[in-house]
Amino acid sequence: MPVVTSNVKKIYSNGKVAVRGVSLGIEKNEVFGLLGINGAGKTSYIGMLNGEFEPSQGSVFIGEVSERSD
Repeated sequence: MPVVTSNVKKIYSNGKVAVRGVSLGIEKNEVFGLLGINGAGKTSYIGMLNGEFEPSQGSVFIGEVSERSD
């Protein structure tokens, strides 16, 4: 799979938990969307996928490259 996340969590330095253990696999040529209320962690999750933010815990793989792995 081109995009795989496993139990990804993001906790900011002020203690705010933005993402709580998201696991996701996206196949090649697949379209996906993230839905949720304001403050649900959608932007933080996308930021971890594109390398803007480092996950506090979990693994992010884009292609065969690991952004972070526990």
